[in-house]
Amino acid sequence: MMTFGRRYHGYFFCFLSCIISWKVNALNLDLDFIANIKISTCDMTLLGGKSTGGNNYTFTIGNNGKVGAMDIINHLDSASTDFSIGIVNCAPEISKINVSIGGAAVSGMTTALVNSLVGSDGGAKNIGLTIARQTAPDTPFTINSTADDGGLVWTQDEIHSGTVPLIARLISTSDKISAGNFSAVATFNFTYE
Repeated sequence: MMTFGRRYHGYFFCFLSCIISWKVNALNLDLDFIANIKISTCDMTLLGGKSTGGNNYTFTIGNNGKVGAMDIINHLDSASTDFSIGIVNCAPEISKINVSIGGAAVSGMTTALVNSLVGSDGGAKNIGLTIARQTAPDTPFTINSTADDGGLVWTQDEIHSGTVPLIARLISTSDKISAGNFSAVATFNFTYE
């Protein structure tokens, strides 16, 4: 029995010396945590149109989706639809909002989205879609622009009110347009400062 006790004390002593030696040989580690704190963004919504799920919306132009060729050529209201971008839950530090409108532009015309439906599939030819402020419908935004002068830069009044009223308008891109269906996709990309 005595031998068993000594072995037990021997193991205990070895264990204790290992713990003590760890403390003697312990290292001090200094950790630096670096973080880039960013302002939270705003929640965006489109007012008008029909939500098709998630962040996707569909807008119908004309009377039940029908627009006359002369309405397009003469820039009549029946060839356009009004809508707004709305913001909510913005951090008070946000002082600037830029929106670039992405999509496939008409060849040689940087301010109009191209019809994604080809003529052989019933798509109208030589028609594009512009997006502009309702207060400046004849000054459409440049498609895929990241510059302040071509994209949508919110004014302080618009940031404060939380909305920017916009207009989408069908336009002729050539002297000769043809009847058919029209569809275009615009992607609104937001940056904040």
